[in-house]
Amino acid sequence: MISNEPGTRERIVTQAMRLFAERGFRGTTVGDIEEAAGLARRAGGLYKHFRSKEEVLEAGIERHVGEMDVIQPAIEMLPLGDPRAELMLVGRFALQELASEMPLMKVVQKDGDRFPELAATVRERIITRGHNQARTVVTRLLGGVLSEDETAALAAVALGSLVGYRIEEAMFGPRPVGEEHFLEAWVDVIMSYADQRNGVSA
Repeated sequence: MISNEPGTRERIVTQAMRLFAERGFRGTTVGDIEEAAGLARRAGGLYKHFRSKEEVLEAGIERHVGEMDVIQPAIEMLPLGDPRAELMLVGRFALQELASEMPLMKVVQKDGDRFPELAATVRERIITRGHNQARTVVTRLLGGVLSEDETAALAAVALGSLVGYRIEEAMFGPRPVGEEHFLEAWVDVIMSYADQRNGVSA
């Protein structure tokens, strides 16, 4: 058993989110979480860190919100020198973040109808912020080329394709196209759209 308190807390959250995704929130017991986290089953180990199973789920949501807080400064620091290279970097980072979010998305898929406040929280604190960050990226890299409506539409398409890639992978296993080839095509589509609009406006 690991005695490091922060490590134990994080392990509880990680294993709980995995179990919630696999079995659903109601189908996962506190004892299941404790056992998966390397704690004695039903010995009260989880309650040393959390007051309830619901609070563990809230901590899982907060962890992803915190990860998104790190993204925004990184976006704002993009050097704006090579849009293609920067889009590739942003896409790679987004796919990595989306991979870590998949357990939470599965929880919402399984239990969102039973816990509408859960779906609302995830939508407000993660999904909406993700769309806002996508618009920020497109605006910073291509804002001089696209109108506001075109920027919003392209951001929605760009983010939706990344999310779709991860969801299909989570549901059905490895995609027939590897991440790097997918990202290259993703960047090409975005840049082609921007080039087309630039040509029209010219």
